[in-house]
Amino acid sequence: MLSRQPGDRTLPTLVTLLVIGVLLMTFDIRSEGGGVTGVLRTGTQSIVAPLQKGAALVVNPVVDVIESLTNVATLREQVLDLEAELADAEAQVVALQDDMARLELYEELYALEATGTDIGRTPAQVIGQPDAFDGALIIDKGTGDGIVVGQPVLDTNGYVVGSVQQVTPVSATIVPITVGPGGVAVAVGNQIGTVLPQVNTDVMRLDLTAEEPVFAGDRVVTSSASVRFPAGFPVGEVLADAAPTGESLTTEVAPYVQMETLRVVVILAWPPDPISAITPDTTTTTTSTTLPEDGSTSTTSTTLGEDG
Repeated sequence: MLSRQPGDRTLPTLVTLLVIGVLLMTFDIRSEGGGVTGVLRTGTQSIVAPLQKGAALVVNPVVDVIESLTNVATLREQVLDLEAELADAEAQVVALQDDMARLELYEELYALEATGTDIGRTPAQVIGQPDAFDGALIIDKGTGDGIVVGQPVLDTNGYVVGSVQQVTPVSATIVPITVGPGGVAVAVGNQIGTVLPQVNTDVMRLDLTAEEPVFAGDRVVTSSASVRFPAGFPVGEVLADAAPTGESLTTEVAPYVQMETLRVVVILAWPPDPISAITPDTTTTTTSTTLPEDGSTSTTSTTLGEDG
């Protein structure tokens, strides 16, 4: 005969507990008014929600960084576009300033002509600047505008620039006084003389017939003895004090005009006879004297500065 052992009750006990657990769960579900699906959904959400929260903490900063980088790239493109627009606007402002300066110059010139001045003035734009090989200026006016060789040229302030050397129908070549072959007859106060160009410098040499000293800053203007320029136009200023030796003195003059920065010049319709404007810059006069003692004749030559 078989006999039951105490350990044989384990399986029935386990089955009983499982049945009781299922009954309790079913009762709990029904008491809450939900079904099995609802309970499973709630349980799933309870498990997944912390995971979603953790993922959001990781993913959201990465998304924010990517969006920030995109915004930075967009802002850089906008900055570049704005810089280009600013450069265009600045260029337009410079062009307008040039136009306004030219307009004011023309108005001044035409106003002078309207007041009855006897010297015609033709404004011209500088289209060729001096360089290391050629110190001449090229302007956009020529014979078609009434420009002829020998006419004097000023800047917009009325300072002496030079004179016309060559002319074509549509352009002209201006030789500045700082590089020209001859000097300009000038005056410093009541004393007259000549300013002459010097090699490799814009500073000019002043040779003056003088009985009185000159001082740094003294104004040098064209003299009434000049054939190439009307009298009274500013040339430059004395650079250093100088005292006469005998009846003359020598010093240096800084011209008022900076040739490299010229953009507009004014050509004067002067003198009335253009041929006289191209006479040699120095002339030699000869005088004869008969000596009463023996009837012989002596000859004396005198060289005059610029045009005498």
